[in-house]
Amino acid sequence: MKKNKTAFLITEIILCMLAVLFTYRIFDHETPEKKIAVIVENSGDKNWDSLINGLKSAAKVNNLHLIICNTDDIYSVQDEKELMKEQIDNGAEGFIICPAPGSNTKNEIKKICGDIPFIFIVEDAFMGDDGEKSGYPVIKPDNYKIGYKLGESIVNDSARGKTKEIGVILDQHEKEKTVNTYKGFMDAIEDSDIKVAWTYSGIRDQDICSIVKTKSKVDYLVAMDNYSLDELGANSENGVYNGAQIYGIGSSEKSISLLDNGNVNCIVAIDSYDIGYRSVMEISKKLNKLFYEMKSYNVKAKVIYQKDLFTDEMERFLYSYE
Repeated sequence: MKKNKTAFLITEIILCMLAVLFTYRIFDHETPEKKIAVIVENSGDKNWDSLINGLKSAAKVNNLHLIICNTDDIYSVQDEKELMKEQIDNGAEGFIICPAPGSNTKNEIKKICGDIPFIFIVEDAFMGDDGEKSGYPVIKPDNYKIGYKLGESIVNDSARGKTKEIGVILDQHEKEKTVNTYKGFMDAIEDSDIKVAWTYSGIRDQDICSIVKTKSKVDYLVAMDNYSLDELGANSENGVYNGAQIYGIGSSEKSISLLDNGNVNCIVAIDSYDIGYRSVMEISKKLNKLFYEMKSYNVKAKVIYQKDLFTDEMERFLYSYE
């Protein structure tokens, strides 16, 4: 009889513990996920695939609900403000933003967000042609170093003692990335035989191939935005377009494919997955710890030639592009 009572008590204790566990799980499931809104230009473009994979991976780990805002071209902070107001009305508790062009972007975004945390990705807010920092957290590559690596690659690939001319296709005006990438590039070629014949600020709804054909012929084309690189590469023959070898900054699976097929000569690739992952991790820490100060971080970027693609190190780096 005593044994039966003991067994009964043990059974009751186990059942109580299971009831508590199930109750906890039920209520835990019903805890609403915090909403994080993500604003990047042309959000449906495949150039963002790797970055969005990073965002989603970190959001899953941190039980966050990501809202990837449906966007087209973003020409000014006014475009972003309208999106942000809409998401705040929908209950967004944090923002991950690729800042719009313009010197007033920093202040306008802060006004809209108020106490809602936000973090910049890909580049800092534009603060002027001297490349000053905004002071807000940002997850991005070192854009100056990217430009420098690109210039250094062309210098190393060029024959010494003979002047070579280049045409440079920049990203939009009044962007931190545009300013610092070009500055790094110019510093790298400063004491070389490489001379800039012309520059053009890329506008994504224009046919960059037709525009290049109206410019003077050069030895090298340098595409500092992914869209121009991919378009020129897709229309090249053996990495040459309009008589010029193609170099550029690539952050998409298409860029890697063009390099693999010999349509471009060299790219500097950015770890976009890491940008997405780290930005969510920082926002999550801020949402869970009121006094946490979000940190900035520079992700990796690598110079890649066709011959590098199948090394173990490069395959690991490019894994997130698949």
